[in-house]
Amino acid sequence: MKALFKIIPIMIFAVALIMTVPGCKGGKTAEIGHSADIKKSADTAKIKVIVHDLTESDFEDWGTYSADLRGREDANLTAPALGGRVSSIRPIGTFVKAGDALCDIDGEKYEVSLQAAQAQVDVAKGDLERAKVNVEKGSLGRSVIDAANLAYQNARMNKATAQRAYEDCRCQAPFDGVLVSRSIERFQTVTPGMPTVRLSRLDQLEAQIAIPESEAFGFTEGMKAEFKLLQNQNPDRIYEGRISSIDRVVDSRSRTVTARIILSNKDHSLKPGMVGRARILKKKYQKSIVIPATSLLRLQNGTSVMVVENNVARQRIVEIEVSTGDSVLIRKGLAAGEKLITTGAFQVSDGTKVVY
Repeated sequence: MKALFKIIPIMIFAVALIMTVPGCKGGKTAEIGHSADIKKSADTAKIKVIVHDLTESDFEDWGTYSADLRGREDANLTAPALGGRVSSIRPIGTFVKAGDALCDIDGEKYEVSLQAAQAQVDVAKGDLERAKVNVEKGSLGRSVIDAANLAYQNARMNKATAQRAYEDCRCQAPFDGVLVSRSIERFQTVTPGMPTVRLSRLDQLEAQIAIPESEAFGFTEGMKAEFKLLQNQNPDRIYEGRISSIDRVVDSRSRTVTARIILSNKDHSLKPGMVGRARILKKKYQKSIVIPATSLLRLQNGTSVMVVENNVARQRIVEIEVSTGDSVLIRKGLAAGEKLITTGAFQVSDGTKVVY
């Protein structure tokens, strides 16, 4: 019995020892699991952002404006001084040379009137020459020459008026161009000064734009320009041109300055009266830092952006040189090689840990 009492404590101790060993292993496993949870929590605290590696690039500053197309040479012809009846008119789209007739409005009547005016000039000129001869001979006084000269000048004036009326009755083309529209029909009776036809030169058109007063002083004749139609089957087509003229006066109502751009139109795809958007190249920048406008943060202390340094977000105050559409040219505050936060900048502050 004594031997049995000695063995029992030893067995109890052994069992307790065996039970203690798995417990120690479990504690160690729990400690490892807790450390993993802490690390996972730390990774979750980092903000996910999208960055862009900054590089130097060339940048073009364009100004964009609404534009109306007009013929570089564009004429709205009118009916003659006494009006008349339209006997003929040429079809729209007709190409004509300077001096060609586009219509006929009582042409015979105005032709006769012109011939009569020419005859008066010839008679008055002859009277003036004879008066000069008689005055030189001493048979007539000097006042006779003055009267003859007055009659001659009046005859010339009447001829000029008759010549203009004759040209108007023929709708005479003042330059090479295309008959683009008409306001009269055959056999119609027209009144003096009534619009008849419109002639335009289509191989070159003029885009007229209104530049705000604050921007106008940065433009000069010869600047590169581009034009695109607002509604076109080929919206990507660009018509190139240059500024031909800029007004030297500001419109008192709109506070704008009118500028004109000459566009080449050899295929006649553009028509007077069309509208579109004109762009003017104001300035070129080389080796510049250009960023998306959406990455800017406009705060009380100025304009800034967020960059990433060693997986930490850092705020940078920047100075803007120029902004056009979706792009911004930075004058100061950023350098090539830095990582700019383009998405997620509003979710972080200076010192926030980030991943990208």
